[in-house]
Amino acid sequence: MMYVLRYHGLVPVPVDVDPKTLAVNVELLKEAVTDRTKMIVIAHIFGSRCPLHEVLEVARNHDLLVVEDCAQAFMGIQYMGEDRADVSMFSFGTIKTATSFGGAIIHVKNLVVLEEMRRRERRYPCHTNVSFFKKLMKYGVLHGISTPALYGLFIHACRAIGADHDKVITLAIRGFSGGELVPLIRYRPSMALLGLMHRRLTCIDEQYILLRKSKSEQLATAVKDLPNVFIPGHHAEKHYYWLLPVCVPSPKEVVRYMNKHGFDVTSGATQLAYVPSSLGRDHDPVHAKNIMASLVYLPVTPETPEWAIEKMTCCLRDALQSSSRL
Repeated sequence: MMYVLRYHGLVPVPVDVDPKTLAVNVELLKEAVTDRTKMIVIAHIFGSRCPLHEVLEVARNHDLLVVEDCAQAFMGIQYMGEDRADVSMFSFGTIKTATSFGGAIIHVKNLVVLEEMRRRERRYPCHTNVSFFKKLMKYGVLHGISTPALYGLFIHACRAIGADHDKVITLAIRGFSGGELVPLIRYRPSMALLGLMHRRLTCIDEQYILLRKSKSEQLATAVKDLPNVFIPGHHAEKHYYWLLPVCVPSPKEVVRYMNKHGFDVTSGATQLAYVPSSLGRDHDPVHAKNIMASLVYLPVTPETPEWAIEKMTCCLRDALQSSSRL
């Protein structure tokens, strides 16, 4: 998103978050708004969703658009964005909830913006069904190696050639790779993609999402009191745990230790990053920067059994003790 903003000549101005809720600090937001501000973009991250009423009040006082990025906060069609936001964006890429291996839904409440978006989109060419089929074939192969036995072999193979399996996977599942981003996204979706999106959204199992939330909360409760562990967003008003992020003192050592003991812990599962200030390091969002610098993601799904949650908790505790001795 930052690339697209800069491509259009806009300058992203970061505003820090409350690490406990991941909600934007409204007082800092008020200070950041100037007469050159065009819009306020709020990203709901890790599956949390922060209330926007104070943000909307700031926006209305300055006649600004409010755009919410809900790519990580989709939890079923009962929530399609804040009614008073101008634009709410949902994407369905490879690792998103209800993935369609691509595609997005943009819920636009501002009619002027909606008409201009439609006018521009009509000029874009369509992706072909053949290109979408090729994408499905690639992800079919990736899904095939995700079974425990094959995934273990894949990790060993990466280590044998000196590659970081985490980076290899992140590169493989990236929605757009190679070349300039903007020309790659100026396409309308193929009919095959639209058909898959329709099926995924009309047949979504919301109980499955609630079970993921329950298992994630169970693991979060188990690890949050371990020494030097902090879970960003643990006190969010609404949290459906698209991912379970945990902040630890030595993330690389923790990842290495837990990988060695059979847990696919990662620190690079997404392309999420803090936005550095254009004014220099002294103006960077401190909490966001610290969170991203110490983050690991614990693997938890609706299928994760209780014994695995207990074992993962013990493994994280041992990893923290091991890293503290280094």
